[in-house]
This record gives sequence, structure tokens and C-alpha cells, in this order.
Amino acid sequence: MATRLLVNYHNSEHNYLSVLTYYLKKLGYEAVATSSTLSIGELVSKAQAANCQGIFLVNKDTLINCVPGTKPSLDDWRGSYLAFTIPTIVGNSLAHTQTVPYGAWLIEKDLLKFKQLPLKNKIEFSFTVLDSTDKFFDAFNDLNKAECIAYDIETKTINKEEEKGKEGGVLEGGDTIITCCSWTAIYADRSLKTFVLPLVNFLETHWVTDLDYCRAIQFMQAVNKLEIPKVMHNGMYDCTHSIIYNAEPHNWTLDTMAMMHSEFSELPKTLDFVASIALPDYCQWKAEAAEASKNHDIHRYYAYNAKDTFITARILLHYLNNLPAYAVKNYQSQFKLVYPALYCNFEGIKIDQEKRIELRSKEEHRLEESLKTLRTCLADENFNPSSPKQVKQYIYEVLGAKDPQVGMKKDAEGKRVKIIQGTNEKNLKQVGMQHPILLMVTSSIIEYREARKAISTYMDFLQKNGRLLYSLNPFGTETGRMACQSSSLWCGTQVQNIPYYAKDMLVADEGFEMFEIDNSQSEARCTAYLAGETNLIKALEEEGRDFYTSLGYLFFKVPYEEVSEFLRNKIIKKIVHGTNYMMGVTTFIENAGEQNLIDAASFLGIRISMSPKLKEGEKSLKEFAADVLESYHAPFPKVRQWYGSIKQEIMATHMLRSPLGHTRYFFGNVEKNHQAFNSAVAHAPQNLSVSVLNIGLWKTWQLVKKHEGKLRLKAQVHDSILAQVDKNHSEIMNEVIEAMQNPVVIHGRTLRIPTDIKVGDSWGNMEKKKG
Repeated sequence: MATRLLVNYHNSEHNYLSVLTYYLKKLGYEAVATSSTLSIGELVSKAQAANCQGIFLVNKDTLINCVPGTKPSLDDWRGSYLAFTIPTIVGNSLAHTQTVPYGAWLIEKDLLKFKQLPLKNKIEFSFTVLDSTDKFFDAFNDLNKAECIAYDIETKTINKEEEKGKEGGVLEGGDTIITCCSWTAIYADRSLKTFVLPLVNFLETHWVTDLDYCRAIQFMQAVNKLEIPKVMHNGMYDCTHSIIYNAEPHNWTLDTMAMMHSEFSELPKTLDFVASIALPDYCQWKAEAAEASKNHDIHRYYAYNAKDTFITARILLHYLNNLPAYAVKNYQSQFKLVYPALYCNFEGIKIDQEKRIELRSKEEHRLEESLKTLRTCLADENFNPSSPKQVKQYIYEVLGAKDPQVGMKKDAEGKRVKIIQGTNEKNLKQVGMQHPILLMVTSSIIEYREARKAISTYMDFLQKNGRLLYSLNPFGTETGRMACQSSSLWCGTQVQNIPYYAKDMLVADEGFEMFEIDNSQSEARCTAYLAGETNLIKALEEEGRDFYTSLGYLFFKVPYEEVSEFLRNKIIKKIVHGTNYMMGVTTFIENAGEQNLIDAASFLGIRISMSPKLKEGEKSLKEFAADVLESYHAPFPKVRQWYGSIKQEIMATHMLRSPLGHTRYFFGNVEKNHQAFNSAVAHAPQNLSVSVLNIGLWKTWQLVKKHEGKLRLKAQVHDSILAQVDKNHSEIMNEVIEAMQNPVVIHGRTLRIPTDIKVGDSWGNMEKKKG
């Protein structure tokens, strides 16, 4: 007999019921539906009256009556099992099945839980608080018997400097302390035992004497030094703070966030989301920490910490049974990068404070001048260029600019819609082309915003011991390239997009010189070899000729010697970038810039008209842009054929596998969704490129350990690695260059990506090194 469900949906989503019906029938369910807003009692009574065995709750208003919290949302509670008299599963907005690439996959996952519940041999959550030292001995013995130990910490940052110095003085980050930590022992029979160690209770030390506090820290150190394998979720954070306590988790080889990334890199990777996928009886708990702190409920705070490791342990058991072979291979190649990443995150880069203040003064002057220009031009001494509302009012209402409608955004339902009266840089640049006065205003707004961002993001960030710190994350992108953000020590800024004007203040430590090794034209080379396009390979590898300059003849029949710097950098490079990312004509025009394309057309002897009625011999800008994009494929026809093979592979398997064995699972429909297809085409060369780079990064990490302080790794930055070397041992750079040479055989041809190296005393003042 089929399971019968009560579906409680929101009336605004009535049009999506047919989609839900499809998945209900696919899974063999019968269903009745109501759009009423109900209490728990009303919901259960209605289900009982209809002889339902389960409730699928996708009504945001009913949810508020069913779960704790001030503003619970379907997005937060999706996948949760609510243990009412009739089992209830919370789903997300039905619209997500059409607007989110993985929305349909998720709703099927959530509906399957009715077949998986109730669980056999369910492990009940419980924990022991190690609130006195006499409990340490037995707890240590219990943990020492485990096959694996899950570990998690809670932290609090103190001694923060709240105000920035008026003259851009050094602002040091605060100190982050561990308030409590938890371990869950996983035993051979799959049973679990969880412990919480308190250290600081809401900024008051838990331990009465310093001796007991020391014993608590020694216990943490002792447990983490056990050679029993450790598992964490995003262990980079926990390790960063544990290392400061000399309590680094030994034998950290398992990470549930990394496992999720290895299987489904497109999905969110927070612990609660992963739990909602892996555990049928999952129920949202992440709001408990804030509630516990707000109410000073220390036992609830401990319970939150304990749940983190208990759930991490359960997720690990799920993955050990269910992680597919392709994800295991991905994990094996990617997880090990946490070690060089952690090293880089602690290493950071020294800041030249005098240079920073000098650069900041220039940006402050730029900020003041652009603001002065704007307020004078608009006759408004209170005008704020950072306010989208004010900018929109002056640009479109007061000055009467025509709306260029550049770009897309997602509306409240997640649908992609045109940006109307946009105030971002791309829209403002297009507005500026309409009239000289508009150009003056929009240019000054852009100038103001750039200067403001330069100061706040790249000059006034919190420092640590006079250094820029950051957090590299090997699991932050779908391609395998490391992501970066501010440091886990709650200071610094991301390092991968530091603009050229801020690099001068980032310098080598005394006695060292910085160097950056870049894989030259890496993605273009990967595209050429993946597509098997011999003409593109030849253009890239021809001795003594610049790749982009060579394309001038292939694209436009312009002789090599006559290709201008403008044509090379503003048009040809944009064409290569545009085709790599499968840009449409409109996106390409936005990316290349209307004026640049008009200038290029003039250089090539082509007349562009902005009028809707074209005269003989004229082309519209869109026609010219389409011709320019097509010019790439004329000499390189196999690239487009390769695009087709990518589409076929993903349509057949949902997966794309690289020559080095990395496999990505795709949720989007590459046949019907152009954006999903773009992502797939861009992924292949990006992933291969960064995989080659990561091999070199790993080898360089071995050299760092070999040379014991003479070579210090800084970061992975897009297609390069940044490091510094002892000036008395500069020959080590040759070993790093050698480590970066990692040929790959693709379709019977060997891809070798050449490297360029720059050396200098600061990141912004480097010279290319020959040989």
C-alpha cells in the first residue's frame, strides 16, 4: 500500500504543485494538499483525518508555528525531521525546483526520508561535561579506545579594537579564545560517546584555579595528540585555533565538509546542510548557540558544541558507507592541500607600514576629490555616492539618463531578471557614454567607490603582528582552485584579489626576497589540448611570438607587427576570455566595453551605427560583437566541437571527468540552461589548469619542509604560487621552478605549461627573471 502524505504548501506556490506531484508519483506516494496556515495540532489532526502517514511541510507560515526561533525559514529548516505524532519533513520553497539548479534533486532527497524513517538502531544523542578534573582519566581512556574521534571547538574573540585610527594607524586584530571543545568517540561497533570540555563560560573562566585550567588545556592537548584518526567539519578553522593552544589534532585525515565537496561541489557545505542530506532524522539545531549565549544558558551552549561533533561523527559513518568512488578519488587529491594551506594562513605577509600609510593617503585624496566633484556638480553637499538610492535618483530621475539595463539579478523567487536602473559599475559606465556630464558624474562615482574600497578592504584591515593574514580554503570552489577570505583569526583580508596598487606595501621579511611563479596562459593551453585543436596549440607554442598578438592575424588578418597594444589587450584578450566562458553577445559587450568595441571596429575599417536603422555598409554593435566572437572559431573549429562533447558527456552522466581524474557532478541542465552550459565549458580548462598548479603546490610544500625555514610559502593566487626565499639560498627558487613542471598527456599529446617567475623585495615591485 502506498504511503499517503499531507502536503502543506503556501498558496503563493499553487502553480508549482504539478512539479511536486511528479516527484510524489515518481517515489510512489499518494498525497492530499492544503494551503492553510496551521498550528501543530491542526496540522497533525488534518493528516490523521486524511489517513496520512507523513506530512510534507512547505508552508513558510505554518513552519513559524511548528519550530522555535523568531524568524524560522524554510531555507534554514529544509530537510528537518519534526517528531510529531505523524512524522513531518520540512521542504524548501517549491519554486526552488525551477530556480535553483539542485532544487529538484533536494526535494526528492527530502521526500525519500519518509521511506527511511524510523531509523533502525538509532543512536540517541547524549554527552558528558568534563566540568571537573576528576572526570579526565575515565574520559581519556574512553576516547583512547575509539577507532576515530570527531572534534570541534567554540570560540570567542576578545580585546577587539572597535575604532580605526583617523590617520590610518595600525589596527591589530583581537585575541580569539577557545571557550569549549567537544569530542565524539566512534567505536568499532558504530556506537558513539561524546564529551565536552569547558574552558571559559561566557568570558568567565570555568576553572576556579589556574592549576585546574592548565590541567584542562593539557587534557585537550593529550586527546588531540592521540594518533587515532580525527574527523572535523571544516577542520581548517578548528586546527587554526587549536594550534595556538599547542593542541593540534594529530592524524587529521578526515573532513566531512571536504567529503561533501568531493561528491557535490556545487552544493552548500555548512554542517547543518550536509547533515540534512546525510541523516534522515536530522533536525536543525544551529540557532541554539546564539540562543544559549543570549540567555546565558551554559548547559545549552555545551549541548550545541556536543551536537556538532556527534553529528559530524554520524555524517562520517554515512560517508564511509556511501561516498562514491569518484568522490573518494577527488578527496584523495584535494584534502592533502589543507596542510600547505594552513601553513600559508599562519605565514601571512609582512606589511610595510610607511608604504601602507603613503598608499592610503593617495586613496584618501582620491576619495575626497571625487566626492568634492560630485557634490559640486550635483549642487548637493550631502550627496553620498555609496547610497544606491541617491545615485539612482540623480542618474535616472534628475539627470534623465537612459536605463542601459546591463546584467541580470535574481528576484525574490530566485528567477533571473534584468537589472533595472542599475547603479553598479557596468551600468554606470554605459550611462557615462550617453553625455559628457553623465560621464563626469558616473566616473566620479566609480572613482569614489574604488578609493573607498581600497581604504576599507586593502589598507585598513585588521592586522596581526604587523602582517596580513588570510584563510586559504581548498574546498571553496567548484573547479578545485583554492578560495580565500579573511583569516580564521578574525583579521586580515583575502589575498587572491589584492589589487596592483596595494601590493607595494606587502613585502618580504628581512633577509628574504619574494617571488611569484605563474603558469603562463594556463587555461588557454588547457583548452587547446582538451579540444585537440592543433591550430590553437601552434599559436600558443610558437617560439618567439606572443600568443595574443598572433591572434590578430588569425582573427582579423592584421599582420603581427601591426597589432596594437589596444587591439591585443582590449579586444583579442577579451575575445579569448569571452569564448572560454561561452559568453553571449550582450555579456561580451558588457565585458569588453562598448567604446572599446567601437574603437576596434574603427581600427578594422568597420562602420558601427547605434541607430536602429542601418545604412548600407554599417553594422550594429551587436552584429560586430557577434562577428568578433565568431572570429575565434574560424581558425579553431575543434573548440566548438569539443563544447558539444562536453554537453553530451554531462547529459549522459551528469559528470565531467578530467584527464587527471577529477570528476565534477553537475546539477544544471546543460541542454536547456545556457548558464549551466557556460559553467561546464569553463570548468574543464579551469579544473585541469588548477590541478596542474596544485601538483606543483604540493611539491613546493615538500620543499618548504626540506629547507627548514629558508623557503616560505605564501599563497596560491589564481594560476600562480607566491613565496619568499632566503637571499643567501636563492638557488632554491630553481627547485621550485622544477616542482612546477608537471606535464599531462591528453589525447596522446603532452601538455607542458611554461612558467614565468618574478622576483623582488615586495609583491608590487617584482622583476621578471630570465631563464
